[in-house]
Amino acid sequence: MEISVLRGRSTNETTASPNMDEFAEYPETPPLDQSSLPIEEEFFVLGRLAKLELDSPGDIPDALQSSKLNPIASLPLSKFEHNYGADSDIVPDLSIQNQTSLPDNDDIGRWPRRLLHIPSMTSLEWQPGNIYGDHVAPAYSAVSYTWGRYDLDIPGVKRQKKYKNVRGIEINGIDWPVPRINPDKHFHVDHFYNLIEQTCKPVDGADGGTEFLWLDVACIDQNNGPQKMAEIGRQAIIFQNARRVFIWLTTFGADKLTHVIDTLVQSSGKYMETYQQGYPVRRRPVEYTSCLLGQFPDAAMSVAKAYKPDYSPPSDTLPWSGAARASLDQIFIDPWFSSLWTLQEAFLCPKAYLVPLEASPIYQDVQWERSHTPVTLGALCSVAETLKEVVDDKQPSALQDWELDRDNPVVLKRWKYLSEVSTMLTQRGLSALASRNPMALYHVAQYRHTRNDKDRVYGIQQIFALRLGASAPGCHDLDPKVFNRFNLEDQLGAALVQQYPVASQLHNFTETADRGTGWRINASSTVPKMDIKSNIWNLDFQARSSFSTQKVGGQQWGVFNGYTCDLAQLAASWRSLRYGSCTDSTTAAARSPQQVLLDDILSTTSEFHDNDAIGRLRMAISESDHGEDNLKGLFNYHDSRRVVHRGQRQHLLTSALIHLIGRAFRDAPLVVLLLGSFADVEKGGPSAGPNDKYHVGLILTRLGTEVKTPWKRLGFCIWQYEYKGVIPSSNACLHPDLLGDEDQSAGWKNLSDTFG
Repeated sequence: MEISVLRGRSTNETTASPNMDEFAEYPETPPLDQSSLPIEEEFFVLGRLAKLELDSPGDIPDALQSSKLNPIASLPLSKFEHNYGADSDIVPDLSIQNQTSLPDNDDIGRWPRRLLHIPSMTSLEWQPGNIYGDHVAPAYSAVSYTWGRYDLDIPGVKRQKKYKNVRGIEINGIDWPVPRINPDKHFHVDHFYNLIEQTCKPVDGADGGTEFLWLDVACIDQNNGPQKMAEIGRQAIIFQNARRVFIWLTTFGADKLTHVIDTLVQSSGKYMETYQQGYPVRRRPVEYTSCLLGQFPDAAMSVAKAYKPDYSPPSDTLPWSGAARASLDQIFIDPWFSSLWTLQEAFLCPKAYLVPLEASPIYQDVQWERSHTPVTLGALCSVAETLKEVVDDKQPSALQDWELDRDNPVVLKRWKYLSEVSTMLTQRGLSALASRNPMALYHVAQYRHTRNDKDRVYGIQQIFALRLGASAPGCHDLDPKVFNRFNLEDQLGAALVQQYPVASQLHNFTETADRGTGWRINASSTVPKMDIKSNIWNLDFQARSSFSTQKVGGQQWGVFNGYTCDLAQLAASWRSLRYGSCTDSTTAAARSPQQVLLDDILSTTSEFHDNDAIGRLRMAISESDHGEDNLKGLFNYHDSRRVVHRGQRQHLLTSALIHLIGRAFRDAPLVVLLLGSFADVEKGGPSAGPNDKYHVGLILTRLGTEVKTPWKRLGFCIWQYEYKGVIPSSNACLHPDLLGDEDQSAGWKNLSDTFG
């Protein structure tokens, strides 16, 4: 029996699906073959970019359509001042126990408060025993989609007469109005009914389907503040316990979405063919992209990480970069990729199915597995990860080519396409989602659209299993105006430094953190690429320090307790070692034991921090014997951030930092706080070898003469502390104990103080 939910009625007879004539037909375009596309044809890959005549040097590539039709949010990360003192008496101090995602009522456990019974289109409330109507503990699906920007009944917005007859879906069992969606800008009500009906059906024969659905507008009264905040604090439970999750991309018909994914996968294959021997991260075979679609991440990561060592990559990256750019430009037109709330849902459900406007899953022919597999978000993220790795590898050389030949439009396009692919993957969040590192998501949240600025914290808190602000147990009835993005950031930061004392500090500020806020992540925090084999979030950290917070003048400061040593002494130990065997003179021997990753400490974008201190540091750079141009690049000058990889430049960076801080701030201490240790093997992987053990440290300085002056964070560093085959250089290691496994050895001193 096929169930119909059109117009809110359930019938026993088979009923046709809504008219799909309005679904845009997408003309079939031949997929990329193994040969390069001609220059004059590559722009028609997806039919979106206008043809460019390359005869004139003045020609430049077209603007991205996604930036016009679905722009990212533009949120100033600094240039503001918040009066933290005004918060001190009204914002409740939440213990870490009160911030966890434990339900308010233990009886409800891990079940939603309501579920939509699809055959009857009735929203059923949870009853003791996990009963919904006549069903006990039913399996349910969930939908991730966006609608807030297209709500015709937004409070305070004048209603348009042309939409007075537009209706919302009809849900039984609720006493609140279901939002009406603008059919011209988003989707029609019949599309919504069809989506609900499609979620009942089995996917790929994996299960028998479900009769229940968690749908936000049917299960949460959007105008009931306390109820809404309570459910916001339970999103992880709801989505992670759903049998299936569907991501509804309403911009695409099925043929169009299938074509976009096909082209993206094939352009990713072309990327893999340009993967150069000696690339510093994981190497994957060309066939890797053919097995991405399916289980994530297990299937993708189970593929052999072999590559062709004798392969000579093609010199022209323009065809595949143009194809990848066009594919991503198309898919990012969909508003799902700019909605704040979908970011959290995406992280919680990497195996969610991508579905078009018609709402039925799309399939890919997976040659590696010889199967017909539904496309998941995890598959898309895996392709994105491959693109990002290779694009970031190609960008420096493409930029250098353009600087040498600025009048060449082909060279300009090559660099611009690579840059735009990298930027799209970062700003739209696919790179962060692929990393599976939740610390990376708060920065991405700044590019997402939301009605309330504080939702940038509420909208990602559940990836850390936290309930903050008004969503915390016992706080639902508080005036929501008590909380703002700034004090919610403090609550988020306080919870993270306690739960993840090491991982919470492994980020870099791309803008100088305002005074007192450098102890926690903020909107400008990005997770850099470290020169290690493993993903940061897959490492098993052993903490050597602890953190807490303390209010001073109404503002929350970080408090650390651990062992510190002088950076100059530690740097001397790093310089005195040569990593690798004496016969390995070109690779390992040139690799420094340490990697220093600095925050943007020279930014002028914030008006409310120590501008005088930054001025003195700039002066020190201009007077430095190290060379101003080199130091500007090393210190992320003007936010041109580039990770300095392990090698000789790392020694230059470390010595320059010591030199400049000493020159700009006479007698200013510069120390490393030992955060913890890790073995460079992923959880559940093989045992650590002798060269796999690392320490992690936080680089701190004190820019005032008084002892009570708080410490300021400058960045973090990692270094290996056990070696096999390490040969000391001509000058023996001056401080060998600093590199050892014992944090209480000579040179390390216990210290407890405030920082920010």
